[in-house]
Amino acid sequence: MRVLFLTDSLSDLDGVGRYAMRLIAAMEARRGGLEVEILLARKHRPTSDQVPAHWRVRVALPPDYYFYMSPLRYWVWRLLSTPRVALAARRADVVHAIKDFPHNQIALDAARLAGKPCIATAHGTYTIQPLLSRRHGRRARRVYRAFASLISVSRYTRRRLLELMGELDPARVVVIPNCVDAGAYLEPRALGERPWHGLRFTLGIGEIKERKGHHLALEAWCRLAQAIPDLHHFIVGRRDGDDYERSLLELARRAGVSERVHLLGNVSEEEKIDLLQRAEIFIHTPVTAADGGFEGFGIVYLEASAAGTAVIGTRDSGAEDAIVDGVTGYLVEQRPEAVESALAALLGDGELRARMGASGREHACRSRWEENAERVLALYDAALGERGGR
Repeated sequence: MRVLFLTDSLSDLDGVGRYAMRLIAAMEARRGGLEVEILLARKHRPTSDQVPAHWRVRVALPPDYYFYMSPLRYWVWRLLSTPRVALAARRADVVHAIKDFPHNQIALDAARLAGKPCIATAHGTYTIQPLLSRRHGRRARRVYRAFASLISVSRYTRRRLLELMGELDPARVVVIPNCVDAGAYLEPRALGERPWHGLRFTLGIGEIKERKGHHLALEAWCRLAQAIPDLHHFIVGRRDGDDYERSLLELARRAGVSERVHLLGNVSEEEKIDLLQRAEIFIHTPVTAADGGFEGFGIVYLEASAAGTAVIGTRDSGAEDAIVDGVTGYLVEQRPEAVESALAALLGDGELRARMGASGREHACRSRWEENAERVLALYDAALGERGGR
């Protein structure tokens, strides 16, 4: 089987990149002879050194900000990109759009021109936002209805999608949750001295932007940290130096804990694993942002669980699929008081943290990309069978 994938990333620095790499590798392992071609968006993030050399990878898609382009530039990119993708689609049996709308519209149009079935993955915010857009909404609805299948990474994302698209056949929206290679998080990392070594700390991971909810976690943390003078908080994620980032630093300054709040920016994969292993608690509290954005799943919860660390996440997000509430950590409402309560319970009880960390590791070990790959391959087979039948 030959599969053409469209994605904006094969990077360790974001969830979509990790999803693409892990899923494709697992499918190769499950089905011998699988041939892979990958088209990337322009201005994509650095490709991971874990990407196999035999994968055919090239840049052929519009930039990541395609959704926001002026109408003229939007149509120019669409007209230029679709024929190029169609040529690649002719070499494939199935086209899989890992990148959300409007890149997946190019995937669909190209697949149609090549006479091939097209499947898409719905990751969360960037699946739902087009449906809320006055400019893109009608077009996105037509595209979503036309996919052979839509893979939703969480029940929450599927629920939001079906609520906004009553005319979409629910049977075509299949929940296949994200996974983690749990074994990669077990062994300690052989790193030199790092700023967090020797400190007691909590950890958050995610780009420094509103929907990642760093403000919610930090407000709760600041309230408790004043009574715990040795506690630090580290945040990993791309920094833009914008108003939102400045608001986080101002929150820490007003609470008098600036010297104990550390924004690290992006770190290496080995450093991230080291942080997850050493953290007392992983706290990632995404919110429904003003623009409608939300966390579609949150692979980082499973990564933290695989490292044996108790987690805190928020309801009304994909965290509901990644955290077993009261077992691997806590799911709380999107309010500082609710986050504070869960954080206080874990900070004050080492045995509870250890028990949830151990349960989390068991939970993460049951989450296997091999099973994910098997289910996605079954969707490919069904799409090919359906097209063959027609």
